[in-house]
Amino acid sequence: MARQIAVSFENETVKIVYASFKGRNLLIGKTLTLTNDEFEDFLKKEKSRDFIVVCDFKIFYQDIMLLPPVNEKYFKNIVEAEAKKRFSELKDFTFFHSILGERMHEGRRVKETFFFAVANDDLNRLVERFGRHGKRIRHIFPAPFALSKSVNSSYGITSEPLLCVAESDAGKTMFLMKDGMPHFIRTMQSPEKGIHDVDVQGINMTINYCRQTLRLSPSQVILIGTPCTIYDAVMEPAAPAICMRSMSDITTSGKREEPLDEFLAPISAIRHLKELPAFNLLPKDYRDFYLHKTVISYLLFTLLIILTAGAFYLKAKSSEIFASKKKAEAVRSEIKGMEPIITAYENKKKEMERFMPLINFINAVNASPDMQKALIAVSSLNYPGMRSINIRSINIIPEGNASRIGIKGSAPAKDLLEMQQAYQNLVVSFKNTKGIQMLSDRIDINSKEFQMELKYTEQSGTGAQR
Repeated sequence: MARQIAVSFENETVKIVYASFKGRNLLIGKTLTLTNDEFEDFLKKEKSRDFIVVCDFKIFYQDIMLLPPVNEKYFKNIVEAEAKKRFSELKDFTFFHSILGERMHEGRRVKETFFFAVANDDLNRLVERFGRHGKRIRHIFPAPFALSKSVNSSYGITSEPLLCVAESDAGKTMFLMKDGMPHFIRTMQSPEKGIHDVDVQGINMTINYCRQTLRLSPSQVILIGTPCTIYDAVMEPAAPAICMRSMSDITTSGKREEPLDEFLAPISAIRHLKELPAFNLLPKDYRDFYLHKTVISYLLFTLLIILTAGAFYLKAKSSEIFASKKKAEAVRSEIKGMEPIITAYENKKKEMERFMPLINFINAVNASPDMQKALIAVSSLNYPGMRSINIRSINIIPEGNASRIGIKGSAPAKDLLEMQQAYQNLVVSFKNTKGIQMLSDRIDINSKEFQMELKYTEQSGTGAQR
């Protein structure tokens, strides 16, 4: 894994760790402790663009909810709705949840769910602080959740409740763990580094709260970092206190002025980065923006490769392209020479097209005796209502020993009744004509246009004399 930079915000102090994996061990490079003003200069000068952020949030929201065991697809929405109900002041926020287990409550099966949230205003200020200098935050982790992974690594995941005590420049942080997951987090101001009687009082108050409210009794107090190295208390905690075991897979390069105990939160974030994505508080808008930016970057890179390959291909084929271009120019010049011939042909074609309908009709009529007889049959119609009928077109198509006749026309009568009578008389006349079979007929009463399709079959013994 490439070098990672973790930044821990602890009240007015910023702690920075440079680290990278060497095999299975984590190699700690440089560590820095800066003020807020010094951190701005650091961002200006630092060449790396991506950072991991660990933060001791002054204001955060947490609770354990008992929720119905619905599908995980909808469960997050239920958690969010329940959080808004419990914390009315929480409007725009980013959260994560962890399912602690299932149990029966008032006769119903419920999921016991831990909820943790931070207002987006606080998170956006962090992101924008880096963004002003062209830097990008990849992850934002609450410090207790980063440290909880180191506790699991040292002691394993146990069903026994453990109260962990850590320290930063923002004060003491206590978090209750069970089955490898934080169940409760509490921050406490402390006048001095390490553990003193006033801190033991706070620890005992927290243990009593866990017993009375959460119904969980810590079996041990795990002291993390400086609470272990600086222990100056006469009072006894309500549960046995032990120091967290040292991380044997961590090595350092060179001498350093500050002990690693001061940097355990950012070190844990780098050490357990693959286990922490579920606790990432980076707002969704920024995650989506970074995702889209990454996708676009990959697409542009792919396009650049394609264009480069295309350029090399064109260069390799340039001689063939040049030869093809010469051939195209020769063909183009030949076409220009043929333009007068093509123009004369088009003019002659237009002149001949005027006679085509007459030629086609004569050819069609003379092509088959049946068509002549069909014309005679149609023209033999004579009834009083014919003056109310206008025949616009007659189309005759030979079909073996028969002919199919299509007739289009109109019945421009004074009123609807007269139009209907004239049209019906025409239909009846066709039906009464020998050799004619009515296939279909229809009339539009609005436009008074009609169409008919007839079939004429030659009657035996009635052939026309030639």
